Amino acid sequence: ARVARLLARRRRVDERFDPAKALAATARYLRIARAELDREDLAVVSYHMGIGNLQDALEAYGSDDISYARLYFNSSPLVHQEAWDKLAALGDDSSTYLWRVAAAREIMRLYRSDPAELDRVSRLQNAKNSAEERLHPPEETERFATPGELRDAYDDGHLVQLPRALLAARGVRIDPQMGELAGRLKRSRKTYRGLRPEALALLVYLGAGTTAISDERPLVLTSAVRDERYQRLLVGTNPEATQNYSLHTTGWAFDVLRTYRSRDHALAFQFMLDRLQSHDLIAWVREPAAIHVTASPRAKVLLGLLG
Repeated sequence: ARVARLLARRRRVDERFDPAKALAATARYLRIARAELDREDLAVVSYHMGIGNLQDALEAYGSDDISYARLYFNSSPLVHQEAWDKLAALGDDSSTYLWRVAAAREIMRLYRSDPAELDRVSRLQNAKNSAEERLHPPEETERFATPGELRDAYDDGHLVQLPRALLAARGVRIDPQMGELAGRLKRSRKTYRGLRPEALALLVYLGAGTTAISDERPLVLTSAVRDERYQRLLVGTNPEATQNYSLHTTGWAFDVLRTYRSRDHALAFQFMLDRLQSHDLIAWVREPAAIHVTASPRAKVLLGLLG
């Protein structure tokens, strides 16, 4: 009863918490924005970003007759840079608001039509600090248990060795310590210097984009594929290593050291991470020493980068 009284009191002093009044105000704003911007998607974006800020970004792009998707995805530090600078300078995630509205709509659709699927997606989405298990559900994803299984995967083409020269040309350096525990399994470090072809192509694209934007290199690659025996050894030495389902044991994940040549280098890498995630090509998480990146199966569109 006390909580109900406090909620009612809050609604009286702050109309944002009065559902009927808040919805009415939202509808009024969207009508005004729709008339001003002449597109429904732009009106929705402006609800968070503000009409004026969005108009500034459109003006910087050079057109006010485009979709928000085109404004967002066709602006970057290399193309339509002024428009991108306007969006990035807001610093409040309003540039991604439309995607979150779309995600909320999908949540409500599943809630009404397929709550079991919503529960499944929610479980996968929240299993880790990134969406990596949604990209590769544990019950559906091949894992490598032993060094022998890694060898077979290399032989079958399911894994490929890291091409040192190609990566270097694209702004990525392999850390000499990668695979440092291999000797304890009587294997060479080379065994643990590989990825799925799609994940390698994604890494090449990530390195090349970071270099093109910042004109700095290299990113330092610290971890790639592991088997479960190696993962168990690592748990004893690395507090970030999980005892549970590790995407490193699938060949889809890699780690990049959080040490950069300059602030511009770091910002360029951050842009690439955000842009690739917005295309659902990766999931990533910031760890104390490294950025942990998991490539999506959709990264197969980049396989041509491997030659």
